[in-house]
Amino acid sequence: MRMQNKVALVTGAALGYKSGGPSIGSEIAIKLASEGAKIVVVDILEQMGQKTVEVIRKKNGTAIFIKANVSQTKDVKNAIEITEEEFGNLHCLVNCAASYEGDIFKNVAEIPEEDWIRILDINLNGYFRFAKYAIPLILKSGGGTIINISSAAAFRVLKNFSIYPVTKAAINSLTRTIALDFAPHIRANTICPGFVRIANSEGNRSPEEIEDWIGKISKSYPLKRVCTVEEIANVALFLASSESSYINGECIIVDGGRNISDTHEF
Repeated sequence: MRMQNKVALVTGAALGYKSGGPSIGSEIAIKLASEGAKIVVVDILEQMGQKTVEVIRKKNGTAIFIKANVSQTKDVKNAIEITEEEFGNLHCLVNCAASYEGDIFKNVAEIPEEDWIRILDINLNGYFRFAKYAIPLILKSGGGTIINISSAAAFRVLKNFSIYPVTKAAINSLTRTIALDFAPHIRANTICPGFVRIANSEGNRSPEEIEDWIGKISKSYPLKRVCTVEEIANVALFLASSESSYINGECIIVDGGRNISDTHEF
């Protein structure tokens, strides 16, 4: 049990909106729980966040749910306070909460300013807030790890898709500053996935349309398939555990080789 007697808080840990479909945050929470960690599930979506807790408890794990908006400091502080009250310690923070809503598929001249500011406040500042208020408790608990979920888009951007890769690149830099400032007591690393199959990205497509869509995306990856949430959770578990004890300040790209490829077909 690689996370025995550890407490982990995971933001954005609600299951996907489609009847509890897969999400990166929920899978990480479930994976860490399966290795013995007590889990604090944090999300703005209460119903699906509670479902993540139910899954963990059905597998004999320990978990609680805290509703929080990562863009609200009072919610973040409250989540950390409840974590300490409930479990006494915090050893691992996983920042995963993110927003893709709004008119964000625009270049910097076209994107509405309110969408730019809102996405920045959730996708970047939300990570900052949880790190800021969790770090004192992690230090008080004897040290631990911070894992930030970024994106391969921080390294390889798409045309007319500006704010999302900006926040992800900033997350990578935030991770490095934490890694340097709080070593040796806290290790901080970033996971940068490529396309991951999650429920929330499927939209209103039919099952047949989803498979056709995924098949087309798979052609752009050297491994000829897209990533699963479990594959991201496996990396998170490794980074949270003592098995990665000398890895600090790294941005680990998990995209099946897409970032280094020159063509969409292999």
